[in-house]
Amino acid sequence: MLSERTITKRVEEGLARDERWRVVIRGNCWLCPYCLRIGARDLRMDEAIEEKIAHHFISGCDGWNYFEAEPHPIERMRQTARFLVFKGRVLRWITDDPRFRLADDARRWVCPYCAQPTQVAAPDHALDDPAAWGPAPEEDPFLGDLVAHLLRCPSFAEGEDRARPLDELKAALARGATARRFEAVRERFEQEPSFRLMDQERRWLCPFCAKAQQVRLPEGGPDDAYFRGLAAHLEGCKAAVVLAGRPRPVEELKARISADARARQLSKVRAKVEKHSLWRVRDLSGAWLCPYCGQPTPVVFPERGDAGDRDPAAMERFYGEVHQHLAGCEEYRRPDPQVKSREALAAAVEARNVQHDRRRRVHRLLTTDPLWGVTDPFSSWVCPFCARVQKRVHIDAGQGSAVFEKTVEAVAAHLWTECPTFDEGRPPPSTRQDLEAIARRQALKSSGIREPGVRVSQGAESMDEQSWMRIKQDLEAVKTRVERAKQRDLSLREARSKQLRLLPEVPELPGFEFARTYKPCDAVGGDFYAFFRASEAEHALAIGDISGHGIEAALLMGLAKKLLEVHGRGRASPAQTLALANRDIFSDLDDRTFVTVFYALLDTRARALRFSRAGHEPLVLYNPRRTPALSVLDSRGMALGMDEGPGFEQAIEEVEVPLRPGDLIVQYTDGITEAMNARNEPFGTDRLYQVIEEHGRHEAEYVLWKIEKAVEAFRGGEARRDDMTMIALKVLE
Repeated sequence: MLSERTITKRVEEGLARDERWRVVIRGNCWLCPYCLRIGARDLRMDEAIEEKIAHHFISGCDGWNYFEAEPHPIERMRQTARFLVFKGRVLRWITDDPRFRLADDARRWVCPYCAQPTQVAAPDHALDDPAAWGPAPEEDPFLGDLVAHLLRCPSFAEGEDRARPLDELKAALARGATARRFEAVRERFEQEPSFRLMDQERRWLCPFCAKAQQVRLPEGGPDDAYFRGLAAHLEGCKAAVVLAGRPRPVEELKARISADARARQLSKVRAKVEKHSLWRVRDLSGAWLCPYCGQPTPVVFPERGDAGDRDPAAMERFYGEVHQHLAGCEEYRRPDPQVKSREALAAAVEARNVQHDRRRRVHRLLTTDPLWGVTDPFSSWVCPFCARVQKRVHIDAGQGSAVFEKTVEAVAAHLWTECPTFDEGRPPPSTRQDLEAIARRQALKSSGIREPGVRVSQGAESMDEQSWMRIKQDLEAVKTRVERAKQRDLSLREARSKQLRLLPEVPELPGFEFARTYKPCDAVGGDFYAFFRASEAEHALAIGDISGHGIEAALLMGLAKKLLEVHGRGRASPAQTLALANRDIFSDLDDRTFVTVFYALLDTRARALRFSRAGHEPLVLYNPRRTPALSVLDSRGMALGMDEGPGFEQAIEEVEVPLRPGDLIVQYTDGITEAMNARNEPFGTDRLYQVIEEHGRHEAEYVLWKIEKAVEAFRGGEARRDDMTMIALKVLE
């Protein structure tokens, strides 16, 4: 090792006898003859420059080898000096001239001479701040790559003063960005099904915001103008930024198309009902007549209230029911549907009103005249005109019930189409006593019971006793069926209670807060969630949804939940856990049944969440300190039961998210977003995200409660159609 004094002395000797030691750049920067780097800066004649140069060797010159190496030739040093001078000049251009600081959307530096994006990646530091370049700016990799490009650029070779105007460069940059977006959209359109969806009017559906745009697919297929329209929308689509370029699932987009199509159809129905009287035709009961098929429907036209107007909610339900009828109306579904004439609808209404009048009269007779209420022991009605027992007409239900209304229709049909002696203009010829006697005789005849006065052989069992035994057996069978129905209802209640008891409680982990909401649609549900310890430092959390609901879905729910726990313990890969669970459950699912699952591992030491998504809803991450505050984290994957092995394993993706204090993770089933209101509108993800953004700063349990209340308020009086389940995780300070 050489001492500092010895090194300083050798520097003095070199400066005195060798011109290679005296190469200086820009007047005050000394060029090292060994490493060809600037070894000393800001040299002044009134200071000991030998000490500064000696410090360069002591601090780490990688070429001097304690002065045993030979210095580079003087020509090589002069060439290096010229190159460093050029670098310094380019550096001044960058810091002083905005034309040298342009980059495209991929952070590629744009040459101000050829106006083309280069392969030079723009650095993270500020280009116009000399201090940001550090103590050795000439060694910055960005500057080196930039200078290398300029030395190869034919446009720069024409002269250093040939840089293009700033406006021209920005315009070229915009054109290039547009062209790149254009090609990117074209490529994604060709490769991704989510980019090829459109509504019934051939309007393109954005796979990020899920809204139909005024960009229609040409009849001959997509052209350049079509792709330019797609690229123009995506440039300003906020949802594309929130989703980080990952489109929504195709199933969700198709559901949105169906919902939008239905909304447009309802709007058309509303306009026709409001404008055309043929769409408001109904009979005496208020039943609406379809203007296409001319038939009365179960759809009831709302009556006006006391104030003279109709209830808006009732009208919206009416529009929905009309739309539902039209969806199955053969006349409406013809290529060129035609409405019936006013005369045809009037005749249909008149015929319908005659039927209503007949049913009204029969209803009054059955409920007020004892003569019309005679039945045999089996509740079969006896006609007071023809005095015959009508086996197909039963009077065994209370007034006002649906069964009784069917009885009224059956009696009316008998009187006006079958009864040979019915006459509207005269009363029935029989008395109640006559009808009751006829009913008894008919019952005795059909059952084999002897009439009074008929003798039987001695020792023979009484026919009355035999009949009594048959009746008793029938009663016992009825009682058995009733008891089975009661037992089934009790079993469902017990199954619901057991299912709720089997659902796990939220874990208590230092630094984290958990919450969950579980609302089954039926007595037992097909949604599930799970919390369990997968390893010493990792806790598993999962949520899933079985297609359908009820008892079968509940059984599959238990199986899926147990498989996740069995395969998840001791396994650090969510994707592998889901793949193993899929292999085991595949044989238990039919072609119409599948299971969507979100499965994640929370690493409490590293504060990270690693998850995979088997066809389930994307994960929502909210933190007001992040930018953006709300993110939708998606990953590739298909539902359990759709493919037994390789296809599923190739599709499943694993994503890891570093967690920060204040992070709120929310995961849910589609019963939340697909909850419908009276207008058959879904609650949707936008409303869900809005609730999370409004209340995400609070506790996890409070956020889920606010989401549940928002869904209930949106649904109004409409019944829930699917299970509703949510889980949440919050990272504490």
